[in-house]
Amino acid sequence: MSDLKSAIASLVNAADPNHVWVPADFAQLGNRDAIDKTLQRMVRAGDLRRIDRGLYDRPSINRLTKRPTTPDYRAVVEAIARRDQLRLLVDGMTAANDLGLTDAVPARVTIHTDARRRGIKLDNLAIDFKQTAPSRLYWAGRPAMRVVQALHWLKDTLVSDRDRILSRLSQLLADPIHGAAIRQDLIDGFSVLPAWMQSLVREVPDCDPLNTEPKTLLPPSHAKRSASTRSAKRVGGAD
Repeated sequence: MSDLKSAIASLVNAADPNHVWVPADFAQLGNRDAIDKTLQRMVRAGDLRRIDRGLYDRPSINRLTKRPTTPDYRAVVEAIARRDQLRLLVDGMTAANDLGLTDAVPARVTIHTDARRRGIKLDNLAIDFKQTAPSRLYWAGRPAMRVVQALHWLKDTLVSDRDRILSRLSQLLADPIHGAAIRQDLIDGFSVLPAWMQSLVREVPDCDPLNTEPKTLLPPSHAKRSASTRSAKRVGGAD
């Protein structure tokens, strides 16, 4: 095994099994031409799977169906954002399903972005990219993105399902790995939420900005962005 192939294999095997890679992820290991050729050889050998142009993951077999598993759409989208430096915002129904706020399973995932891009097919799941005005991409890529998008989609059910939604949000924000970042992001972006969503978020434990002390200092760039939104009009979600 060549040194480059061995180095790439070490990174891939040490990462989350669902992680999706792009050639730039291995830039520190060699020049682009050598990396591309090594990735092609690894695909032919069955060490990697080529999902789409410039997208790779570690192949695995479903224990029940004995068929190759479908790539994780979230990992695919994150890899595309990383590779193409795009701002990406997942649609509300998909976000709600990801968070366990609905049992509805989307047949298509719509990703709002600030650039044109062709769609991708992952087995039976289609991923469409919809060019969207930058003003509607405030939550793109942020920790609370899925929460905000899901709530926009669930707005009409709040009258009858408010308690269940609040209970699930409380569980999500209690997550020891991601909960704190989501909560802080909701607080940082509170001023741009629509009034009805502000009312709901205030009911989630420790999410009312009036009763919450900042727990960490924001990086200068983030603090500047947060400050600039205080006088901004509230932004809606992208469906």
